[in-house]
Amino acid sequence: MNGTPPLAWDEGLECWVVADPRLARQVLNHPGFTSGTFERSFQLYMTEAARTEYRELTAFLRLWFVQADAPEHTALRRPVQRVMSASYVRSLAPRVEEITDACLDALAATAPHDVVPAVADGISGRVMAHVVGVAEPPEVLHRWARTLSLFIGAMYRRDYAETAHRTMVEMTEALSRATAPKAFPQETPEDRARTTATWAMNLFGGLETTSSLLASTVMDVLGEPAVWDAVREQRPGAAEAFVERVLQRRPPLRHLGRVVAYDQEVAGERMREGDLVLVSLTGEGLLEDGGAIEDGGAPAAACPVTGAAAGAGSSDGASEQHLVFGFGPHYCVGAPLARLEAAVLLRRFAARFPDARLADEAAVWGPNLSYVGLDHLYVDLGV
Repeated sequence: MNGTPPLAWDEGLECWVVADPRLARQVLNHPGFTSGTFERSFQLYMTEAARTEYRELTAFLRLWFVQADAPEHTALRRPVQRVMSASYVRSLAPRVEEITDACLDALAATAPHDVVPAVADGISGRVMAHVVGVAEPPEVLHRWARTLSLFIGAMYRRDYAETAHRTMVEMTEALSRATAPKAFPQETPEDRARTTATWAMNLFGGLETTSSLLASTVMDVLGEPAVWDAVREQRPGAAEAFVERVLQRRPPLRHLGRVVAYDQEVAGERMREGDLVLVSLTGEGLLEDGGAIEDGGAPAAACPVTGAAAGAGSSDGASEQHLVFGFGPHYCVGAPLARLEAAVLLRRFAARFPDARLADEAAVWGPNLSYVGLDHLYVDLGV
């Protein structure tokens, strides 16, 4: 956005906002900015009484490895990354197709035809249930995810803390019966707590943002006749390319949080230890050459499953690589799976409902401040 400074203090949010994509990549990949935003938010936004009352909840969230930095983050992430390898995600394609077809059946059987609960929530929920090995249906999994996201976004709300605590208990019980966690350390109470938190985080991460991407993909493709024609005709790569456009145009997650690790000057601004930082993932603004901090990161490669390139269509892939899935050591481990689900949905939806169109007043957007997501998307299936 023209005129937007690369780094600015937001009085309303009481934090720094990084709006420039190049500076964002540097902040996300620099030891001067740590990942422990939950811990800092507990201190800033929860009363001491609330922290004491909900200490099991805060302890549970502290164990999510996205809240850790190297070398702890690297060690905890590595086994999950092996599980979510490119070969494993590719092997899921037939199962994702089966789930997608079943969810499209459910969409056709309901009136009005609402893409969000039947398809977007249905696919993301059933895929993650399969990956993690839990038996709960999509509506339960998404209730858990939405409850936790509300608390994470507004930790000062005691009612949110109460419902998030109940959700933590339900998730912990479900994960004690799940298959995927059984291959992770279980020897000590500390091992079991860490394993449960890790898989709760993985489950959470594959639900709301993926559902948002799936619904946005259907909405946007029905609004672009040329692309819809290409997808209906099954042109090679059309679905994958369009999914990448949707990711850049309407990223499900608007920002990532970081904490300033020590007093430092960045882009002409003095930042203090403990300050919260919101790093925009929307790619707005440009950074002048003199404002950067040292960048030791490397651009991410193309998606190993779908082949989608994060900087596709750019003359400078490194500088224009989008940040939807993060950058550097914390790059989203589930990115290939989310891309696969969206591309499969696009192809199967076009094959099943080639005459589909958006209904009048089709989109009903949700109120979440962190996620860009639809609560409802009504379509006319043309059948």
